Amino acid sequence: MYRPSHFQSDNHARSIQLIAENPLATVIAASKDNLEISLTPVLVNDERTQLEGHFARQNDIWRQFTEKNITNFLFQGPHGYISPSWYTTSPHLPTWNYAVVEIKTNVTLIKDKEEVLPLLHKLTKSFDPDFSKFATTNEYIELINDAAAGVVCFRAKILDIKAKFKLSQNKQHSDINELITMLRSNKSDGQNALADLMQQQLDDQPKG
Repeated sequence: MYRPSHFQSDNHARSIQLIAENPLATVIAASKDNLEISLTPVLVNDERTQLEGHFARQNDIWRQFTEKNITNFLFQGPHGYISPSWYTTSPHLPTWNYAVVEIKTNVTLIKDKEEVLPLLHKLTKSFDPDFSKFATTNEYIELINDAAAGVVCFRAKILDIKAKFKLSQNKQHSDINELITMLRSNKSDGQNALADLMQQQLDDQPKG
């Protein structure tokens, strides 16, 4: 991933938070003769050492991991257009601000049904706060047992984290503050999330 020095981030806690808030991963797995790309929601374990998730058994991507287990997971955070008319100084070009985290992992497939079911429960419980209301119903138990036969679960040990937070760090603080104000004026959740991330990044920078 192309990462100019001023957009690199070594703040792993912020990267993990971005994943927690944007858990839908783009998974890229390649072999000598094939490239597979898939989307799947994942969790980071409590120790922040691995990702956990699953693929549909009919999805060929998991077969890549029987040959080569090293693969990358990409997580896209808030993003949005930045207008040159928003700056307090000039001139500026239009640009796009965004945050992305690339995780290099070693993937292990989980084949034991006794491990698959708890992981599926864990995933659902994490993403669904009302999960406990349904987890013990006969209908749900029947569905999840059937589903377990149709998925391949995995754990992916985190080997490396690379983050790119392109958030106008190469601009003057007065300009960044104005960009944040303009993003918030759009009153959209996505723009507010981008503004929040820019504010966090600005707070980390030396004042001057």
